Amino acid sequence: RFSEALENTCVATNNDGELIFINLDDAINLDDAIFSCDSENGAMIEAGELIPEFIMAFDTPGEVESIYSKDSTIFVGLSNSNGFLKAIINSDGSTTGPHQFGVGYTIKGIDQDDGLLALAAGNDGILLYKWNGNVVSFMGKIETAYANTVKVKSDVNSKIIFAATEDGIEIIQIDF
Repeated sequence: RFSEALENTCVATNNDGELIFINLDDAINLDDAIFSCDSENGAMIEAGELIPEFIMAFDTPGEVESIYSKDSTIFVGLSNSNGFLKAIINSDGSTTGPHQFGVGYTIKGIDQDDGLLALAAGNDGILLYKWNGNVVSFMGKIETAYANTVKVKSDVNSKIIFAATEDGIEIIQIDF
């Protein structure tokens, strides 16, 4: 959902984490200090540009390195060996989860094809998980050069995994 900015606007968050819109064409005084819209205070939206509508957020144990979504499920790759999260976004805006997996790994990239989750785990290569829509279970690990991101593609009776590594592209076929 988007709306159009009718005038120059700063989109920021207040202390409660709620989105606020500040018209920058007027002099605004917040907490006895003139407000400036910069990367620390918000994002500048010029008249005529689209303003996205913020619908929800949740905290993560570590910085987010990557994200993948399918239908109402999202997978979030985390920094500092915090693995990844699986959360379901419900129709009312609430979440089921998040549930944490792969603790001990930093997840740089995530992709999925027909229930095979592939995760780029930096120095640890590619991690493989099976996902049936509800349950996530570890399948194995593929040694690669430092893995930055990953893509999975179905072939006739196999999966092709494309790993973007510090040494280039590694293409791996897994037969099922």
